[in-house]
Amino acid sequence: MNLIGQEYEEKDEKVKKIVKISIIVAVIALFIVLGVYMYIYYMDSQTLKLSVDSQITPMSDELFIIDETGSIYVSIQDFSKIVGYEFYQGEYNKFTEDSSKCYIANKNEVAGFELGSNKIYKLDPNDEAANYEWYDIKEPVKLLNGKLYVLSDGIKIACNVKFDYNTERNRIQVTTLSRLVSYYQEKAVNEYGYSGIDTTYANEKAILYDMLVIRKAETDASGKVIKDKYKYGVVTLDNKNIIGTKYDNIEFIEVMEEFFVTSSDKVGILSSEGAQKIDLNYDEIKLLDNELRLYYVSNNDMKGVLDRNGKRIVYIEYNQIGVDTTLFPSNDITNSMLLFDNCIPVMKNQKWGLFDKNGNQLLDTVYDSLGYVAGTKKDTVENNLLLIPEIEGIVVCLDGKYGIISSTGSFIAPCSFDKIYSITNLGKDTYYLTYGTQTITLEEYQELSAEQNGTTTQPIQNQVTGDQNQITAENTVVQNNVDTNIVVTQ
Repeated sequence: MNLIGQEYEEKDEKVKKIVKISIIVAVIALFIVLGVYMYIYYMDSQTLKLSVDSQITPMSDELFIIDETGSIYVSIQDFSKIVGYEFYQGEYNKFTEDSSKCYIANKNEVAGFELGSNKIYKLDPNDEAANYEWYDIKEPVKLLNGKLYVLSDGIKIACNVKFDYNTERNRIQVTTLSRLVSYYQEKAVNEYGYSGIDTTYANEKAILYDMLVIRKAETDASGKVIKDKYKYGVVTLDNKNIIGTKYDNIEFIEVMEEFFVTSSDKVGILSSEGAQKIDLNYDEIKLLDNELRLYYVSNNDMKGVLDRNGKRIVYIEYNQIGVDTTLFPSNDITNSMLLFDNCIPVMKNQKWGLFDKNGNQLLDTVYDSLGYVAGTKKDTVENNLLLIPEIEGIVVCLDGKYGIISSTGSFIAPCSFDKIYSITNLGKDTYYLTYGTQTITLEEYQELSAEQNGTTTQPIQNQVTGDQNQITAENTVVQNNVDTNIVVTQ
């Protein structure tokens, strides 16, 4: 019996040893697996990865440059293609290959960049009357690896994406606007109980600023839903109210982070907190300039200009604000209602004048037109001319004669000339003034004017003050001076 007991004890010891060894082996294997996993995780974390709409996306080594501060510079050319934009070198609507400038475009928007600039411009390519909007970015556009780069804050604005950098995982996560719209459309309907979010492009972009422009179906007196009739409002992404769903239309103005709201065919402006900025008193409102925070307004076919608090800059008594930029393609006018960032063109009873950005009148509304129109024939070498950038000059016409004033309202050349135009040669514009059969360049005219002790540098208001006979008399004096001293160009 003792031998049997001893045999059982020996077997039990062997089993215990095997179990111990198995446990030790399992623990060692676990540590090895954990070690391998940690090594793989570590090695993976050392490799920067890009996730676009939750999908790991292949990328070139030049797509991102992370500096010592952790700031991420993004190659505009490479990134734009990944998120569905076309990349172009040069400036929008200019047929050049200027490597210091570029723009990206989709069907709804154009975004432009310039080397060394802290601004990005955006434009709606489907609206010929649209003005450029300017967005400030933290650091200027840089040239790296032979390409233009912008900080991540700039690429978010330009490409309308969410952009997050997870430093622990060393992963850049990008979410496109279309993915965000799809997600919040479902959420607005299924969780928040709305008819959905508004999917006009301008209103979709409110998502990037943590807001939803939502719509709710209208009902009749019996509570029945009226087909295709909605009221609009604004909520946060987690459905906290900002603007009640009681408006006939809402339009998000991205660059201002404000909303144009419409009710009973009248338009006003509400802030992103729902505060009233401009009352709903107008037939139409447009953003005139986002940096100056000025708005074009219209009521009963009369136009004017307000600041963002509703203060009148230009009284609502004019037939037109702004010029027709299509007449002056060579001038590359970025804002039809604000010339040289200071002058607001106005027209009343077919006569033109100018105000400055603060509401001071620079030019009385007595002028026939702003700008010289040579014609629309393609075979003419003369360019229609409104602006002369080199001197910040604006061409004006009085009694069929043309002159030039400065952007601050001083007289550069009197309204004494039959034509003032430009000719482009090898990319350079030369400006000409014609009186009768004689023609002089602007440069020559300026030299001649200087020799005459400033005869033509009087303030423009001196010319337009008083009756028409006084104006004509002043022009006649200058005409005589020009006629006797003009240099004829060949």
